[in-house]
Amino acid sequence: MLAYPKPVSSNDVFDLGDNFRQEVRTDFEICWISREVSLLGRREVLTGKAKFGIFGDGKEVAQVAMARAFQKGDWRAGYYRDQTFMLALGLSDVRDFFSQLYSDTANDPFSGGRQMNAHFASRLIDEQGNWLDLTQTYNISSDISCTAGQMPRAVGFALASKLFRTNKKLDAFSQFSKKGNEVCFCTIGDASTSEGVFWEAVNAVGVMQVPLAISVWDDGYGISVPTEYQTTKGSISEALEGFKPTKSKKGVEIYQVKGWDYLALREAYQLGIEKVRNTHVPAVFHVQELTQPQGHSTSGSHERYKSEARLNWERDHDALFRMEQWILQQGFMSAEEVSEVKVKRAVL
Repeated sequence: MLAYPKPVSSNDVFDLGDNFRQEVRTDFEICWISREVSLLGRREVLTGKAKFGIFGDGKEVAQVAMARAFQKGDWRAGYYRDQTFMLALGLSDVRDFFSQLYSDTANDPFSGGRQMNAHFASRLIDEQGNWLDLTQTYNISSDISCTAGQMPRAVGFALASKLFRTNKKLDAFSQFSKKGNEVCFCTIGDASTSEGVFWEAVNAVGVMQVPLAISVWDDGYGISVPTEYQTTKGSISEALEGFKPTKSKKGVEIYQVKGWDYLALREAYQLGIEKVRNTHVPAVFHVQELTQPQGHSTSGSHERYKSEARLNWERDHDALFRMEQWILQQGFMSAEEVSEVKVKRAVL
C-alpha cells in the first residue's frame, strides 16, 4: 500500500469508527467542491470571463490527506495546484478562488488581483503592522510562478524551525515558533524536480537535517513530456534513492504512495509528518499515479498528446472515482449519500 520504513496497518494508525467515518465524508465533500471549482474555472476561461486558469483537479485526494497532517504553526511553500489543500484548511473558499481567477482587486484575499490564479498567501501581520502569533495560524508563504522557485524558501522555513529548537536565545520570540516543533510542507510537480534548485534543496536539507516535507505530485507528464524523458529511471523517488538514511549516516526519508489511495495517503502523511516533526529528518513524499482530468492548463488540450489507452487509464484511476469506490466498499457512505454529495456540490 505504501513504502514505509516498517509495515503498518490501518487499524494500528486509525480508529475506523464514527469519527473517522465523518472525516472521510468531509474529505470526500471537499474533494468534490474542489473538482467542481476546476471544471467551472476552465469553462469561465474558455468563455472569456477570465484570462487564464491552472487548476488542481486530479490531486484532490492527496491534498485532503496532507491537510490532515498540517498543524497550526506549520508552513507551506507550494505551487499553483494546491487549491484542495487550501479549501481543506479553510484558508480559501469558492468565492476567494474565483475572485483571484477574475483578478478582482477588491476581493482577491491572496494578492489583490496581482497574481495568477491559485497563488495563495496568508497574512503574517495585523492591520497595525504588528506580527501575528504565527504559532496559532496556518501559515502560507506567497506563491511564485517560476517552477521550483518555492524550494529555497522552503529550506529557509525548515532551517528556522531547527534554529528555534537548538538556540535557546530565540525562546523569547515565542510568537514565531513552538520551539521548533513545526514542519514546512513544500509541494512541487514531478516535472519541476528536474530543476537544479530542487536538487540543491534536497541536498541542503539532507545535510542540515531540518523539518522539510516535500510532496511531489506525479501525474506522469511535464505538460506534454512523459516522465521517462525528463527524470532518471522515470521516477524521482528512485533517482533520490542515494539520499535515504542508512544505519550510520543521516539523509532524507522517501515515501511512495498512490495518489488515488485515500487510506494509504492518510497513513503516509500521519506517520511520515510525525517523524519529520519529532526528529527533524526531512522527507520526500512521492505521490504517484495522479491524473490531470482537464490537462495541464486552459492553454492546451491533453487529448492531443495522450493516447486513447492513457486517457482511459486516467479515467479509471481518477482519484475521486477510486475514493468513491473505496467509500462504498467500506460502507462509510451509502450510494444515496454519495450521490447527494455529488449533486449538491455540482451546483456551487
